Amino acid sequence: MLLALLFVAPACGESSLSLGAADVAALLKIHNIADSYGEMTLGVDPWEVVVCHIPIFTSDEIFEPTLERMTLSSAEIVKRFTPVVSYFKRHSYGRYQPVFSAGQDVTISDTETSDDCVERALDQSGPEVRGVIVVADAEHGADEFGGWGTPGVGCTVSCSARKTRRSVYAGGGDFMDYWNGDSPLDLVEHEIGHALDWPHSTTSASNSGQELYDNALDLMSDSSAPRMLISTKRHGPGTLAINLYAARWFDDEHLQILDRSRRVNTKVQLLATDTDLSIMGTRFVVIVDGVNSFLTVELIAARGDNAHLKFDAVAIHRITVAGTSGVDRQQIVIDGDMQDGDEWTKDGLNVDVLSITSVDGQIEAEINIRSVERNSVIG
Repeated sequence: MLLALLFVAPACGESSLSLGAADVAALLKIHNIADSYGEMTLGVDPWEVVVCHIPIFTSDEIFEPTLERMTLSSAEIVKRFTPVVSYFKRHSYGRYQPVFSAGQDVTISDTETSDDCVERALDQSGPEVRGVIVVADAEHGADEFGGWGTPGVGCTVSCSARKTRRSVYAGGGDFMDYWNGDSPLDLVEHEIGHALDWPHSTTSASNSGQELYDNALDLMSDSSAPRMLISTKRHGPGTLAINLYAARWFDDEHLQILDRSRRVNTKVQLLATDTDLSIMGTRFVVIVDGVNSFLTVELIAARGDNAHLKFDAVAIHRITVAGTSGVDRQQIVIDGDMQDGDEWTKDGLNVDVLSITSVDGQIEAEINIRSVERNSVIG
């Protein structure tokens, strides 16, 4: 395993240390959780797309009480998912590629629910299928959730969807005729993110209610943020560096680890997280501050799927590893829009953005991270 260097300000008798991901309990837990799901985030990932027919007089209150139904077949939905394949190839740097194929429709009775749609689709899926995406042909009510996704149960050998129950479900709202063939794809991308074992992120430590969807930096939070500002956008934003690391799309060589239990004073050159992996350099910093928690610092470029952001920005998140699944992680925004000259100080730590520059399309930030007196508060 490649080691990232830890630089500390020498105290009496202390010298610079090296610290790798294997030495950080929380990062090791993230690796172990990913290992328990095999290699579902790497290589070709076969998904089956199934339409579920909902009775007009369904008793499931999640559906809008209307006669209107989606008219697309599963094969037509697969064609609309072509940009979704490109989205994940783009953000995985070619390390992951979902492949969608049309499955056989399912139908539920007027006393059954949307969950029965998914169970029926999973039960009929073939042994080569690793995930099932079910799209109901009826819209959800305006106050209901749009869909959900799950990685299912852990599996390392013969991981068919029928065995793991790995699945995504969405109401028909994004595929109705009124979109004129130009469906938004951010909801499906968000739910596939959950099926990759990614959690929500939020700006609220309570991590509950509507606050789950208030982080415009992350596909796994406000996935509709790009098209809310730019009406022609159809993808969600990119996702956080820690998700890319958990999916093995970033390696240990792409992070630098600092341990705040010792005095820290170091400058770091950050490359934007969307920089091609052929360019060597640090994509994010992990600042260890507990057995199960750490801060991440990353540079998010305001371009591509993140073109809805006003400026390139350095972002800080607090990551808390909990439970036995990645979706149990808490990922809280500490500061999501640090510009050139901004600084954040709290609880004995200072993060100072010295510069953000763009040269020939390569966006970089120089930051300084140092220990300070614990009564200092800026952020």
